[in-house]
Amino acid sequence: MSSEKKTSLYKEILHWLEAILLAFLIALLLRGFVLDKVYVDGSSMERTLSSGDRLIVYKLGYYFDKPKRGDIIVLQANEDSESVNPVFRKLPFLKKFLYGFEETDYIKRVIGLPGEELDIRDGYVYINGVRLDEPYVTPGITENGRISTPIVIEENKYFVLGDNRQNSRDSREIGLIDFDKIRGKAVFRVWPLEKLGKID
Repeated sequence: MSSEKKTSLYKEILHWLEAILLAFLIALLLRGFVLDKVYVDGSSMERTLSSGDRLIVYKLGYYFDKPKRGDIIVLQANEDSESVNPVFRKLPFLKKFLYGFEETDYIKRVIGLPGEELDIRDGYVYINGVRLDEPYVTPGITENGRISTPIVIEENKYFVLGDNRQNSRDSREIGLIDFDKIRGKAVFRVWPLEKLGKID
């Protein structure tokens, strides 16, 4: 092979390596800041979501706006656990790109917002004294769990619950959720195909 052909081949290989690297970096940025996918494991969000569902999570929205009541969110549940990789402790921004190592994600619904008084009594949730209308929940079964209500939700914190109130590990056990532990909003179901579509 002539030197000109070798040079041309090397340039072609370099061009492809650059394209692959660029595509990889774009994919990382998209996963870190815009969209990601999650797999539902468990029954805590039934009847809205079922175990085995695959969802698309939109992350960018919460950079510009705060979660709203009723949003179904993906949140990091055990950041303070000793089992979390020490690299993530020192370089927390890496979790935006590489999360999933020794960590747990929960999928829950936002119920209480910062500054609100939340109460649970007689099987229902009350916000600032008004009973919350929750058509996605079996009526009259919501219990306090480990928390004592009423509580006033602190700034930059959220109270979350699973839709399956009798089988959900949520703010009644793990406490209020810091805003910076919310990974994004579940917006679209891609599997199973018969349920393909926007998540209400």
